[in-house]
Amino acid sequence: MKKLIVANWKANISVDQAEEWVHTLREHCHFRETRETILAVPFLYMERICSRVNSLPGIALAAQGVSPYPPGSYTGATPASWLRSMVSYALVGHRERRKYFHETVQDVAAQVRECVAAGIQPILCLDDDTLVGMRAALDSEELEEVICAYTPESAMALETAHDIESIKAGIARVRGHFPNRPVLYGGGVNDENAEEILALPEVSGVMVGRVCLDAEKFIRFCGII
Repeated sequence: MKKLIVANWKANISVDQAEEWVHTLREHCHFRETRETILAVPFLYMERICSRVNSLPGIALAAQGVSPYPPGSYTGATPASWLRSMVSYALVGHRERRKYFHETVQDVAAQVRECVAAGIQPILCLDDDTLVGMRAALDSEELEEVICAYTPESAMALETAHDIESIKAGIARVRGHFPNRPVLYGGGVNDENAEEILALPEVSGVMVGRVCLDAEKFIRFCGII
């Protein structure tokens, strides 16, 4: 499996900024065959960004979330099945969705289910407090499709990655509940520590936030690793 670099724009980049970001990417970035770069972009301009990057090798798109419901009378929802022509992945269970939008373990499990049904691979965001509940909420078929993303709370809050031994221990805890699944690491990943983190055989990739908001900085980041 290729190492994954997940760049989560969150709600930081406007439509015009996104156009400029992708223009810079197309002009200057060359990606390694051993990496897949996944851009998690807002729904508002996902179709537009898809048309700009779908011909670029080593680039895929992810939704920043999906509805826990199928198409129907759910005002404001975005069903996973509507996105499958544009994205290969979807973030589910992100800490900010749990904290600010009060998504529960059951909500996240339903999102995983909808993604799997739509042929979208869910990237399940986990910390030490959610490991047990999320494992219990998913059946074996859903587990087989999940990519885990371990983001310890303290690393997210401080924008500082844990030391290597702590990262290895955290990944081991995730694998204890989600055996044989790829595990990404997120929280404070930057150009100073990403190469060392990615060198760990137990780490299948990294999630980045702040480092991907500036296209030129992100391109340099990808060049380093």
